[in-house]
Amino acid sequence: ADRAVEKFLIDKIQQTYAAQGHVIIGEESGGNGQNSEFVWAIDPIDGTRVFIDGLPLWCISLGLLRDGEAYRGVVYLPVINEIYYTDDEGVAFWNGRPLKGMLRSVWDQDSFISVPSEMHHYFDIDFWRLRAFGSAVAHQVYVARGTAVAALQRQLSLWDIAGAQAILSRVGGIAVYLDGSSVPMPEVLKRGKCRGPVLVGHPDIVEKLLPRIKARNV
Repeated sequence: ADRAVEKFLIDKIQQTYAAQGHVIIGEESGGNGQNSEFVWAIDPIDGTRVFIDGLPLWCISLGLLRDGEAYRGVVYLPVINEIYYTDDEGVAFWNGRPLKGMLRSVWDQDSFISVPSEMHHYFDIDFWRLRAFGSAVAHQVYVARGTAVAALQRQLSLWDIAGAQAILSRVGGIAVYLDGSSVPMPEVLKRGKCRGPVLVGHPDIVEKLLPRIKARNV
């Protein structure tokens, strides 16, 4: 299924943008776009285990980078028919509804952080609610729409962050490493992945959460 979805997306992008020199990097097919102005990063099925298990929160993610920076993004959850995207004006939407103002800047006792299901093996997190949906990309767009106050991801490849970061950044969200430094997308493009665990959210939330996350000795 992954390869079929990726081939479909690649064919559509090439039909439209090949003449403009757009490069495509896919989770299944690979690729290299360090020297290209426009680079597409595709995750055909983010949350493969969830997909295999018949659960609904897997998604298709497309991110377009321009000069190494997150430029446009589309994230689609087919089972629940949710789509998150940015338009040509740089505005982010959820099913046609602008996401502006939805990002959470404070938390309460009902708030939760999205994390991978195995995160408790690697980190002690001083927060009362943690939830795992099985898709790193879904975790990030749920932050953009204010459902989760933050998302902590242990391992992110380029295609896991490119589309979601384009959406999240349009509503004021940031992505940082656990030392507090920002996640530079040109570096992620060069490496093909983030160099360590990543926390995403509103700057105020991120600042308060970082001291609450401690690595475990494993």
